[in-house]
Amino acid sequence: MQWTDNVTIETPEQIDVALEIAGVGSRFVAQLIDWLLKWLIIFVLFLLAVIPLQLLNADWSIQTLKSVLGAMLVLCVYCILLGFDIYYEVRHNGQTPGKKFAGIRVLREGGAPLDFRSACIRNLLGLADFLPVFYIFGAFLIMLNKRGQRLGDMAAGTIVVRERALAPPIEMDKMIAELATEEFAFNSEHLGSCTPDDRNILRSFFLRYREMQRHARVRLLRTLLHTFLDRTKYQAAVPIADSQRAAAFLASLYRDLQAYASHGQ
Repeated sequence: MQWTDNVTIETPEQIDVALEIAGVGSRFVAQLIDWLLKWLIIFVLFLLAVIPLQLLNADWSIQTLKSVLGAMLVLCVYCILLGFDIYYEVRHNGQTPGKKFAGIRVLREGGAPLDFRSACIRNLLGLADFLPVFYIFGAFLIMLNKRGQRLGDMAAGTIVVRERALAPPIEMDKMIAELATEEFAFNSEHLGSCTPDDRNILRSFFLRYREMQRHARVRLLRTLLHTFLDRTKYQAAVPIADSQRAAAFLASLYRDLQAYASHGQ
């Protein structure tokens, strides 16, 4: 395997999406930063718990309190070491602070965002990659696996990709605003028939929209148009026969799905 490699994933709508797999170097940088942050949090927690106790008298009740707080401190350390990555990967779309700095992100193999179950599996089994010598086993698996997966990724069905393969989200938002029109407006029934994975498929498509060759873009436009017309049961006032209106339909759908999701519907 090269320092980085490419992988093509197929969405449920049979749309091929090319992603650049993160290499060992960027993943090591991300892991190093995350571990530094974890131990910094643990160190601060240790100071907050231990120093006040050392200033108290050492009678029986204080010794008992020390034992209880010591056990709680050990429990907190384990929760931080195991829960840090899970929390950030689920709440921040597959990115911990270290991964964000390194420009990488965790996705499910189908290209969908990471869910809680997958995050738990990949991070709990990630402890096996730590052995026998600080992620040597995990790095070895990443270099051998075509998708750059360590043991936790294999079990969870996840991949780690580089962000630089995508267009800047700000540019995509501008493009969506330009393509979307008031002609296509979707109600809660239309939007409720779509899933978070559908929104992610549209996002992936528009992130690569301007980089695609024209014939490939038109082909995907038609595929997505028919898929989402059928899924939403949307009845267009005028049949959508050209690629420009197809792009407007999909951009409008993505716009409304984003608003629908942000309102917690």
